[in-house]
Amino acid sequence: MTSLFGAAGAGLTGYKMNKRVGAIEQFEFCPITHGNHLHVAIAISGWLSDEQPDNFHTPWINLGISKEQYYLKWESKYLIALGNALEYLLHGAVTMATQEALKHTILAGLLAALTWPATLLSVAGVIDNPWGVAMQRAKEVGQQLAEVLISKQQGNRPVTLIGFSLGAKVIFNCLEELAKRKGTEGLIEDAILLGTPVPANPANWQGFSRVVAGRIINGYCSSDWLLRFVYRTASAQISIAGLQPIAWDDRRMINIDLSNVVAGHLDYSKKMDTILKIIGVSVSDTPSSGLAGKSGKTDVSSEDIKKEPILAVAGVTAEKTDNVDDVEVASEAFDDL
Repeated sequence: MTSLFGAAGAGLTGYKMNKRVGAIEQFEFCPITHGNHLHVAIAISGWLSDEQPDNFHTPWINLGISKEQYYLKWESKYLIALGNALEYLLHGAVTMATQEALKHTILAGLLAALTWPATLLSVAGVIDNPWGVAMQRAKEVGQQLAEVLISKQQGNRPVTLIGFSLGAKVIFNCLEELAKRKGTEGLIEDAILLGTPVPANPANWQGFSRVVAGRIINGYCSSDWLLRFVYRTASAQISIAGLQPIAWDDRRMINIDLSNVVAGHLDYSKKMDTILKIIGVSVSDTPSSGLAGKSGKTDVSSEDIKKEPILAVAGVTAEKTDNVDDVEVASEAFDDL
């Protein structure tokens, strides 16, 4: 039982960061749900809105992937600085009219000719520095997470990783590191990345097929102008996973367009329960076995999301609904998969 559940049965909560990757200052697993289970889930947030200690936990409070779930507490000082910058940019520096115009410009595919408003560029320094620092920290934390999983702190149990924004980048860099190592085949059950600030080039993702046994979900919003803005100094030809599907023809790869739910980058945290339902993850008090979509569509459109939140992923035909919170029919179908 010790080898199954981790060293001394302590699991991830007993992990101590004795060997650090890079300049990491904070790296700690905290329980979302208590109890031992044959499947472990780790949730990773991408920013913090203020200094309340439970902010890492808040988006995941109704997560129901497993009976044993953790959230990763990482580099809170930098994530608070990033969250404050995001809030200022979206709720202070840029008017709603400007934001709507930016969304439509991006949706129209005019990125190459996009001229950012002078008012936005004048406050770019507010976001550029905390974003750049947090991006580097996310890479190092992802590598640290890989070291933890390779050392089997979770025991010999499959792990599902889920995260949004820079939390999704942590997962991406973790998978990158695992793909370089020997003996990591099938170590990850499912990887769910939402609004991920990494390239969408399939070549950057294909190595994950050796590491992930189940599904790799890329949740994106095609009108997320903020994500495009922080990449403005890069080539206009660079594709971003958080803005578009990954064009990788593999059974593991599932692209889900969240544009009908996610109006802006901050919505990944604020609307997490709705997003979880859309991608087929239980948010009830009684955790299910996890992900739907073991067979069926690998690309889900905005119209699918609007009308068939879970069934669009699972590939099950049923009555359509216009309400993303109305999942009773979907839940019954999901139980039959």
